[in-house]
Amino acid sequence: MSIPSPPSPLTAPQYALLPQGTILHRVHLSTYRAAEFNPGQGGPTRFAPIRDRDGNPVPSLYASATVRAAVHETIFHDIPANAACKTVRLDDVYRRSHSLLAVRRVLRLVELRNPTLGKWGISRAELISSSPAFYRLTAAWAQAVHRDIADADGLVWTSGQCDPDDAYLFFGDRVREAEFVMAQSRDGMSDRSFLKDVRDEGRVRGITLAV
Repeated sequence: MSIPSPPSPLTAPQYALLPQGTILHRVHLSTYRAAEFNPGQGGPTRFAPIRDRDGNPVPSLYASATVRAAVHETIFHDIPANAACKTVRLDDVYRRSHSLLAVRRVLRLVELRNPTLGKWGISRAELISSSPAFYRLTAAWAQAVHRDIADADGLVWTSGQCDPDDAYLFFGDRVREAEFVMAQSRDGMSDRSFLKDVRDEGRVRGITLAV
């Protein structure tokens, strides 16, 4: 598979508006606050890290519409569907938290769905379903959206790990941590209900939690 480069400029996207009060689910390392943006640390992901026009890192925050999508998009994200043995270490659950975030203002997101992607010359399979080997190329599309679409607060797409639920990425230079309010948070080390949710989703996908 090859990933095309984004055209310049990107034009006429379709938008989705997240109303004030929308509840988002975020599974994150417990070293981060519930709504703390990643400043660009850690390994590459599908749409991060990226930089602005001046070369400055753009902080990012991933979230999902449901807890199950958040689990599949984080803890289970890198397990191939055809893997002979599908396991996740319990330590990877223990070091994470599940936070519910309420949106404090309307957020304007660019839809990475087929109508817009087709107009831009890239398929959903290329942008959303491609392997981690292509992250540098897929992140270039998020950077192009940030560069060319000044009123975009972030991105929304149909989860490649848990469709038909939505997944989100927010740009930290346009959305502030204070524009989310934490409604609830569960620590993987101390809250067994979070561990149960992860284990239940693992059974659905044939994934075992191992010591």
